[in-house]
Amino acid sequence: MLKGFAPIHTANSSVLILGTGPSVVSSLKQQYYGHERNAFWPIMASILAGPIENYEQKWDLLLANDIALWDVLAQFERKGSADSAYTEVIANDLRQFIDEHTQLRIILFNGKKAADLYRRLIGYYPVTVQFETLPSTSPAYTLDIGQKLKLWREAIIHPIQSLQKES
Repeated sequence: MLKGFAPIHTANSSVLILGTGPSVVSSLKQQYYGHERNAFWPIMASILAGPIENYEQKWDLLLANDIALWDVLAQFERKGSADSAYTEVIANDLRQFIDEHTQLRIILFNGKKAADLYRRLIGYYPVTVQFETLPSTSPAYTLDIGQKLKLWREAIIHPIQSLQKES
C-alpha cells in the first residue's frame, strides 16, 4: 500500500486543511501538493501573502498562520492520481488529532472526495469545529483558478481574522 505524509502542524493550529492522499508526483517529491499544476501553494501564497519558493517556505507560511495540513488517508491503493481510483483505504487517526489540537476551530476539505472519505471513515464532527468543503486545487478539477482562489480566500481569511480577534 502507498503511504501518506505526516501532518504539518503545531499545537496552536486553529485551521486544518485535509486532502485525500498524495498524488503520484507528490509522492515522488515527498511534498504535499508537489504537482506543478496544483493550485494549492499559489492559492496559499496569495491568501497568506508569503513566499513559496521552496518547500520549507511553504511549511513556514502555513505554520505562521496556525494552519495545519494533512490527508484523510494514511495508506491506500490507487492506480494513478485520480481521487476516483482508490481501491483500498486506511484513514489517519483524525479523531485523536482533532482532540489533541484544542485550538482547532476550522477543518477545510480540499475537494469533495476528501470530505466524503472523512465522513465515511472518520465521521467525527465536534460542535466546536466548523467544517467546509472547498473546490479541489487539483489540476483535474477544472474550475477557474480565480474562482478557486475566491472561495479559498473566503474560507481562510474571515475565520482567521475572527480567531485573531478572540485571542
